[in-house]
Amino acid sequence: MAYNRSDGKACCAVAVFSYPDLRLRCVSEEVGRISFPYLPGFLAFREGPLIEPAFGKLEVKPEVLIFDGYGICHPRGIGLAAHLGIVLDRASIGCAKTPFVGAYGDPAPGRGSTSAIVYKGEIVGAAVRTRQGVKPVFVSQGHRVSLKSAIEICLSCTRRFRIPEPVRYAHIRARQCIQRTET
Repeated sequence: MAYNRSDGKACCAVAVFSYPDLRLRCVSEEVGRISFPYLPGFLAFREGPLIEPAFGKLEVKPEVLIFDGYGICHPRGIGLAAHLGIVLDRASIGCAKTPFVGAYGDPAPGRGSTSAIVYKGEIVGAAVRTRQGVKPVFVSQGHRVSLKSAIEICLSCTRRFRIPEPVRYAHIRARQCIQRTET
């Protein structure tokens, strides 16, 4: 998602990559007005109304979705990835750039190092080091995916950058899309 703060519009981009070779298969975009305010913990209600039609336009439907947000590592146990995974009936993973809830230790500096995120006595995700010495990402299972599989998928989709390539590419496309609407 990318937002134009001046007029309330946003653009959602969804990118589908082949797996495990990570070749771009297709992209869809949806532009619309945001009607729900930004409230921490309610991202699905803000972004879902654009994600659903963007997903519907895809020529190739992915088997697994990776969201820039949280799955069950959420105050109510159902963040963007969990919510939209259920709505779109797809396996889903949350891979966020910043921590939201729970406590975790700093993972070792090597790629693939993890540290459990514990919230209310339960493991709800993991801090995952996707590159040597960079800040971790925060991975949680969304829908129909185990935490172990979510970590493995995020790591295998991360090559040169900290963020999994499908999420990174979709974000770039969303920013380009919103820039086109501003001119």
